[in-house]
Amino acid sequence: MIETNQRLDFAYRKIDEETAYRRIIKATSEKGVGAPKRAHPIFKYAAIVLLFIATSFGLYIFMHKNENVKIVSMPQVSAAESEIVLELEDGSLKVLNESENVAITNDKGDKVVQQEYNTLKYAASSSTETDLAYNKLKVPYGKRFVIELSDGTVVHLNAGTKLRYPKVFAEAGNRDVYLEGEAFFDVEENKAQPFVVHTQQMNVRVLGTKFNVSSYDNENSTSTVLVEGSVGVYDTAKKYSNADGVVISPNQQAKIQNGEFTVAEVDVQRFIAWMEGKLFFVNDRFEDIVKVLERNYNIKIINRHQELNDIRYTGTFQEKTLPEILNVFKRNTKFDYEIDNDSIVIIPSLP
Repeated sequence: MIETNQRLDFAYRKIDEETAYRRIIKATSEKGVGAPKRAHPIFKYAAIVLLFIATSFGLYIFMHKNENVKIVSMPQVSAAESEIVLELEDGSLKVLNESENVAITNDKGDKVVQQEYNTLKYAASSSTETDLAYNKLKVPYGKRFVIELSDGTVVHLNAGTKLRYPKVFAEAGNRDVYLEGEAFFDVEENKAQPFVVHTQQMNVRVLGTKFNVSSYDNENSTSTVLVEGSVGVYDTAKKYSNADGVVISPNQQAKIQNGEFTVAEVDVQRFIAWMEGKLFFVNDRFEDIVKVLERNYNIKIINRHQELNDIRYTGTFQEKTLPEILNVFKRNTKFDYEIDNDSIVIIPSLP
């Protein structure tokens, strides 16, 4: 807002020829005793011309700044941990600003993808190449992002998530993507080309459906929750066969832990509430809740009250600060916390 107001003020201010002339005279006059020499009249006209050029340039910048879409070729950057970063197929890194509507290009100037604020939209196309060009999006703690893949599939990425995917899917074979973290997939149906989500422990194979996959490195399990359609869930070390995996139905969760599958009926809303900015806990251990809070608020939580870890809580939070959430938990369990720079330390309550 400040930058825009500054440009508006500069672009639309009136040109005062006399003031400009006097400033030029003052800047070029010799300092010393006595009256300065009168400058040649050409300086007066030079000042007017210079000011006109500067004003025209300011107006040009302002007008172009206001265009809805602009073409940018962002330079390779050293990305901070708190930034949303897109890694292109050539290895270059692009920091994404959620307030921009831009066409992102590679180092050669070729358009790769259109960014519309918090969404990346890849053009509908297919590739005849056997070696696919992969992009990778990294969403840090405290943020979320959306990708519309070239086949029309929409992926919502939760905080602390990385997704590797082809810029354009091949004309034949599986539509493979690789996930670290948590994402909700709304897969465009294509019976000839199954859509496969690869994680460290689990592969999820679908034709067209809506489901949520959670596979964070700091958690000891990977799960898939189905909203609609049907999916097959498989061990990463095995091929896609019914004998090696399980098929789940809507409102079911497939979970792999210590190499074993379990399937259970679940409240789907609990697992997809994060897309609406909600935190949904149902009889969850405090140790697991802490991990969710760290991801959503991008802060380190140090628990020095170990007895809390196995205590379970139920609650739904939206648009609440982290202290507000912790204060709700404190109503049921006595503990205190201290804010120390970029971390929160949980301690037992004093007697």
